[in-house]
Amino acid sequence: MTTEDRKTQIKVGIFILIGLTITGMLLIYYGRLGEGFANYYNLRVEFANASGIIRGSEVLLAGAKVGRVTADPVIMPDMQGVNVELRILEQVRIPVESQFSIGSSGLLGDKYIQIVLKNGKSEGPIIEPDSTIKGSDIGDGIGGLTEGAGDLIADLRTTVKNINTVVEKLDQTVLSKSELESISTTVKNLQTTTGKLAESSGRFDTLLKSGQETMDSAKKASDEFRALAQQAQTGRGALGMLISNREMADNLRAFILNLRKHGVLWYKDTQKTAQGDEP
Repeated sequence: MTTEDRKTQIKVGIFILIGLTITGMLLIYYGRLGEGFANYYNLRVEFANASGIIRGSEVLLAGAKVGRVTADPVIMPDMQGVNVELRILEQVRIPVESQFSIGSSGLLGDKYIQIVLKNGKSEGPIIEPDSTIKGSDIGDGIGGLTEGAGDLIADLRTTVKNINTVVEKLDQTVLSKSELESISTTVKNLQTTTGKLAESSGRFDTLLKSGQETMDSAKKASDEFRALAQQAQTGRGALGMLISNREMADNLRAFILNLRKHGVLWYKDTQKTAQGDEP
């Protein structure tokens, strides 16, 4: 092996060593190994139900990991819940009014402890190390939704029960056999009444048409009578001559008297006879 080859191998070895060192440092810093080099303080949280929380579960604040659960939940002496031991990063100071709850990362995800600041404020007194905090049973995420869904299902069951009761009452009263027969009779009567109204409407239309024709005939007769009256006033026509010509009226009167006296066969013009007898 030449000197030049040795130099190349040494350079490659140094490069690989540097890469492995950087990789190890990243694993220690971002992995659990790095947690061993950080400073922590302990807290105890009381939960009525810490189902799903195990040793190593994460503690999150605003979505960022700030600690872990150091041991499995332990039942409280009064059997009213469990104690969960937490280890929180020393630089993270949690306000006293913060809320500790249990959350879930998914339907099948791991449970975690979530810290929520009250009204989003970080000011005020902080929780001292080794303090005991009362946790909240209702968290956000899928866990909170699941508990809320249980209440919703109970409400839905009550609502469905009430609907069934109403339907049964309707079936017993409004939808009973007698009521259905009454409704059927009412519908039939309504149909009969509608048919009679339609028939009456047709008759009324015919009556209106006949009335219109009568009015037209009366108007025509009135016009003819008016024309006849005008002729009588002006002396035109037979009626006008009878009214305005006295001589013709007298002749007509004498003609009628002769017809009544002598009849048609022995009719005599008494006026001419009278004129012939005169000296």
